[in-house]
Amino acid sequence: MSDEIEEAETDNPVDQENNQDSLESVKKELQYALAEVANIRARSAKERSEMMRYGSKHLGLRMIEVLMSLEIAIGKMDDSSESVIDGLRLTVESMRQGLSSVGITPIDMDGKAFDPSCMEALAIVPPPDGEPSGTILNIVEKGYMIHDRVLRPAKVIVSE
Repeated sequence: MSDEIEEAETDNPVDQENNQDSLESVKKELQYALAEVANIRARSAKERSEMMRYGSKHLGLRMIEVLMSLEIAIGKMDDSSESVIDGLRLTVESMRQGLSSVGITPIDMDGKAFDPSCMEALAIVPPPDGEPSGTILNIVEKGYMIHDRVLRPAKVIVSE
């Protein structure tokens, strides 16, 4: 008789349906967990890639300050110290090449209108005759990009 009861319990369709639902639930949870692991791996790989690509950002910012100081020194010197100026020019060019080798380049502003995504307006002045609004009138400080991101915005004076 106890054999018949056990047999009846295993043949119960409600129990089988519950077991099937439970199995389906476990399968879904496993799929979600596997998808989450794949997402974490992809996110981690992207973060590593960005770290390698943009890791030189802080060094670049410091080197840009040195480069600017050298450029100012060249501009302030008179013609009597031509050999010193030539040495400074070579140093500046070497620094530019070094920065370029890690993806740091000046923002190209030749003939471009004001772009707030990579420029900072220090002053807005009335436009000279014939100049359209939004024209860059003076570049106070060069801006720099690191690959496709703004490292330091250009500081400019813009017409209204």
